Amino acid sequence: MLLFVLLENDLLDRERGDVIVFNNTSAEHPATYRFVRDCMTAARRYGVPFYQVEFQTYEDARRGEWTRLPTYRLVNAMPKSDANPDGFHWHGEVFEELLSWTGYVPNQFNRICTRHLKLDVTRAFLKDWLAAKPGISRLGHYGDTPRMDDDAAYKRHLNSQGGVPRDIFLRKREYVWQRPHFRPEQRYADFCPGWQTFHNPFLDGKTLGDQAVFGKRGVEYVAFIGLRDDEPHRVQRVRDRNDSTKGYEGEHVYMPLADMSLTREDVNDFWDRQTWDLSLPKDASLSNCVYCFLKGAVNLRDIHTRMTKEAELGNADDEFGPLAETPSDLTWWNRLETTYGRDLKAEGRPTRADVTHIGFFGNNRFSYDDVDSGAELGEFAESILPCDCTE
Repeated sequence: MLLFVLLENDLLDRERGDVIVFNNTSAEHPATYRFVRDCMTAARRYGVPFYQVEFQTYEDARRGEWTRLPTYRLVNAMPKSDANPDGFHWHGEVFEELLSWTGYVPNQFNRICTRHLKLDVTRAFLKDWLAAKPGISRLGHYGDTPRMDDDAAYKRHLNSQGGVPRDIFLRKREYVWQRPHFRPEQRYADFCPGWQTFHNPFLDGKTLGDQAVFGKRGVEYVAFIGLRDDEPHRVQRVRDRNDSTKGYEGEHVYMPLADMSLTREDVNDFWDRQTWDLSLPKDASLSNCVYCFLKGAVNLRDIHTRMTKEAELGNADDEFGPLAETPSDLTWWNRLETTYGRDLKAEGRPTRADVTHIGFFGNNRFSYDDVDSGAELGEFAESILPCDCTE
């Protein structure tokens, strides 16, 4: 709704360098991907570029050693396949690559998923985009195969004061080290029909190499985010980002829907008047990452009941295929928590009776395995918020 209010009121300017960005976590419901594609199609007539971006890592040398570094790639609006190698991932590959790279799972207090898959990815994209180049450069070495060495990687872990046993450390990194070891050169025109270069004189002289430099002496930009007035906790969290000590240098965040005192009811009324919509429940229970740990145990059990019924009806999608073993399946989240959560006993850490594991829900607390069981819900009965992602 925010996007089309901005477009309809001619508040976005292609010549200024304005751009629309969707961050794919690879853990969305298929209906979300269709909705984004519909938004991209509807927005095309306004002439403002619209891109989908994904987190990825690449392999390169730093201080004489091979390592994995974070970046992003551009993807098109169709699922990735052999026939469409530049398509978006939706089987959770991006999400798992992050967890394998960090070696642990996000939780309420350390939401690495939001930080790396959304905020940092957008920031990296804007550094390239606001340099007003025709595309992004190749990253990574030119070898045919990855060059990471198990012994060297574990030695670096120990030298960094790490204490995870070698077998656990290597098991967690196995997935990321099997991912593509370079990012190819990509041209904006290949991912946005009708792309044209732009020239904003305020950007002149504010680049270093092929990237914009942010800050008072560099590029400052405005980010619009569609949070509503009835989400005060989320709104305040984003407003805090405008504090230079908490946010990103050069970024100024605005939330017009909250400023206009609009609520969920207003947003639903807006979409009720359109000929297309996000075909998911209006309570947002399936939106964003389907089984996000912030949705709370009751919501997660309701989601699991709904998704289980869909599976019993075939759980297949004409375009996406079966949803089993994807983020629309609780089994996938269970596997990630088992693989990347912390087992303090196995790591040889001191433990208390009430703290032996650290997973998506914190220390020895509710787990994804409990969603499908009769476990007591306790403090996890209610969600942190209807959604607590603020980006």
